[in-house]
Amino acid sequence: MLVGASSSFDQVTFRAGSRMGFDYSAPMASRAKQVSRALSLSVLTVAWNGLAGSIAVYAAMASGSLSLLGFGGDAVIDSVASAGLIWRFLVESRDAERAARVEATAERIVGLALVALALYLAAGSIRSLADQSHPEASIASIVLLIASALLLPALAVAKYRVAAALGSGALRADSILTAVAASLALITLGSVAAANAFGFWWADAVAALVVAVIVLREGRSALGGFRPA
Repeated sequence: MLVGASSSFDQVTFRAGSRMGFDYSAPMASRAKQVSRALSLSVLTVAWNGLAGSIAVYAAMASGSLSLLGFGGDAVIDSVASAGLIWRFLVESRDAERAARVEATAERIVGLALVALALYLAAGSIRSLADQSHPEASIASIVLLIASALLLPALAVAKYRVAAALGSGALRADSILTAVAASLALITLGSVAAANAFGFWWADAVAALVVAVIVLREGRSALGGFRPA
């Protein structure tokens, strides 16, 4: 009886997870290891963004840099999204049967965060172009941006790989948020250089608009449901 009950439970869990795109083809021990990695990456994201986001927003308010403020805003949104993912993966680590339902909720949270960031960047870019403003950057903000440009790409790639292994659309969408933060760090550094060296005051706003279009597409995809490639 116990063996039959266990088999029935596994089949129910497998069917529920499969409908959500979960990959249960790997051994459960391997999946548990990937869930642990997902938790670690999400905790690291929350910790880094708590520091980077607060510094970036403060520096942006002082300098008027759109992309630096966008970077800070992304850090805050990514932190909220990652907190949601910590909840999602803690649920799976304790109750696999609930994981499929929680995954859908977590993916929607991240999708909404992506759309909010896209609209924020687009509005700020249009305002910056209308005002013909260009960013100024302090030494502290430049150090922060360089550190983020070095750390965040590796973090985004790690999240994406774990998301692929787990079949998690929510973690995949969050990896896009982290990649956007890395892009914004590079964009801000480049736009400051372009404005100071060549007088391209519009570089910051135009680059942020391009990022906004990409982010909006990813956010809509996350809200529409994860479809593994």
